[in-house]
Amino acid sequence: MRKGNALLAPYLSYFVANQYRDLNGQKYNYANDGKYSSFTMQLYLEYGITDHLDLVAKLPLTSAQFKDNMQRNSNTALSDVEIGLKYNLLEFNQKKYFLSAQALAAVPLYSKNGNPSTGYGQFGSELKLLFSGTTPAAYFNVEAGYRQYFGNTFGNVGQVSYIATSGLHLGKNNQLMGEINGISSLRSNQFNPENPASNTEFTFVKANIGFGQRITGDNWIFAGLFHDIFNRNSGIGQGVTVTGIIRF
Repeated sequence: MRKGNALLAPYLSYFVANQYRDLNGQKYNYANDGKYSSFTMQLYLEYGITDHLDLVAKLPLTSAQFKDNMQRNSNTALSDVEIGLKYNLLEFNQKKYFLSAQALAAVPLYSKNGNPSTGYGQFGSELKLLFSGTTPAAYFNVEAGYRQYFGNTFGNVGQVSYIATSGLHLGKNNQLMGEINGISSLRSNQFNPENPASNTEFTFVKANIGFGQRITGDNWIFAGLFHDIFNRNSGIGQGVTVTGIIRF
């Protein structure tokens, strides 16, 4: 991101699961025809402070629900607000490839007592490396990070995250996008399949395929489908996403 430029990315996601896997990979149906679902609305902002340093911020709102034949619990609340800095470490091959580092803080803006919860209710910090590149025909982005939460409610939870995204340009106004992303949460053993956001020891990997349409200039809208392809101590789910890319 160049100095004075900004990117705003509104994001919508719907996720639903009626099965889950335990730590050993054994698959179960939720009892009593149970189903977990969540709807997330999120705003992501990136602003160029200098030609190499960007401000990044993320504000998510989540509405989560678990219901079965015996109960129905729902909760709508903010999740962890994230704010930090991203620094462009290297540019090479005529500025076609970029290596960046990012540091951010996660701040809980919600009650810990919501059911289903929208997070741990703990402060956290994250470090991440990002490698991206583009050619006339395609682009890619690879990210790997580590997040540490602080507090005594759930113990000190550490999480490793990973994302690999690739896209193909279909002419000037369309893109085909594929993505693999996941999180591995470590150091604790709390697991409640009916309340996924409170779980502290889990692994999931999702596959996403999407289609992008240029709206005007360098502004785009993407629609995608995703499905879990690997789970441990987490719901086996699928869903849809809609993302906007607005540059100014």
